[in-house]
Amino acid sequence: MKEKIISQAVEVFNRKGISKTTLRDIARELAISDGHLRYYYKTKEDLVLAIFSEMEMEIAAFATGAASNVIDAQALAAPLMGIYRVMYRYVFFFVESAAILETFPKVYAAYEMLFQNRKELFLAIFEEYKRNGVFEDRIEAHLFPLLFEQVFIVSDSWLRYARLPQNGHLTQEEQIRHYVSVTVALLLPYFNTRLRDEVTAWLKQNS
Repeated sequence: MKEKIISQAVEVFNRKGISKTTLRDIARELAISDGHLRYYYKTKEDLVLAIFSEMEMEIAAFATGAASNVIDAQALAAPLMGIYRVMYRYVFFFVESAAILETFPKVYAAYEMLFQNRKELFLAIFEEYKRNGVFEDRIEAHLFPLLFEQVFIVSDSWLRYARLPQNGHLTQEEQIRHYVSVTVALLLPYFNTRLRDEVTAWLKQNS
């Protein structure tokens, strides 16, 4: 039942927005009583936290794939494509993230922990890229935290930007591919010459 509630809640939050949706609304769409739903999730915060945890498990499955050796542009882009497709399924969270984090302290704490865990993961990936020659040897490690923050800002906010009028002509898959390209482009100056040329060609094809 929990899975059904989460699935329906995500659909309603995406459609109506989280601030305009009550637990009673979700229960009504599930054709169950408000009390039945609250047996599993006593508050909206409990439900949003469960959704956040589910989303992060799905994202983590792709994020760990980014740690494998990058041998070409496709291997670099594939995990990001998977991550951004997951994010699109939970679009409400990223469009309303500021309000969600301000309203729900438990979700804020989970998000803060996620940020730190993700930072450790990506810094380790960047270090591995440097050791394996994916990044040029001249790249200094003290730049990696700044690179991580750039990647995190873009990946965390692209869905809000994608909803602006100038992007309305793009399909969902076109939006995902475009913002994967934007994210990959952040890494371009760091790559070795061969990979930089290959990624540049990939960006021309996919932008």
